[in-house]
Amino acid sequence: MSKAIRLLAILVMGLVGVAACASQPSPPKATAPSTTKPPPTTSTAVPQASPATATSTPQCIGLSICPPPPPDAEGNPGCYYSDGWQASGAGIEVWYFHEPQNLSKPDKVTALVRKKDGTSESQDADIDAGQQVHRFEFPTIDKSAVQEVLLTTSNGRCFVIGPGT
Repeated sequence: MSKAIRLLAILVMGLVGVAACASQPSPPKATAPSTTKPPPTTSTAVPQASPATATSTPQCIGLSICPPPPPDAEGNPGCYYSDGWQASGAGIEVWYFHEPQNLSKPDKVTALVRKKDGTSESQDADIDAGQQVHRFEFPTIDKSAVQEVLLTTSNGRCFVIGPGT
């Protein structure tokens, strides 16, 4: 069952990455000046983009080609690009992906969820050598209550990119 969850998590992250790349607009192409008369306009209605989407730039999240985010307010770097968190049912779930260069080494990981009310909750997990992913579940923490999610490993502490981050 855990292999199915791993595969599902990897597929979800991949689809999110593909969607992020697919939604990036291409730059306008320059055209040569023309002396011809423009074609007549038609009465076909064309949906207009809202002002918010016309000027906003899509975020690059969850792909190895994305630039790393700047450190958080405490100086913690962003976590490995595949790590993430999202709402899950009434709570949230956090994914830790064992970095490929450390895959052959076991590790201990702590997921810390800081909430906006000043409290926090954490969970520890032992990561086996060769284990690619671990999912932490926090069923009692609503997405709207999350201030920040941090992962601590033998390599140090980092913050996890999540929805709206």
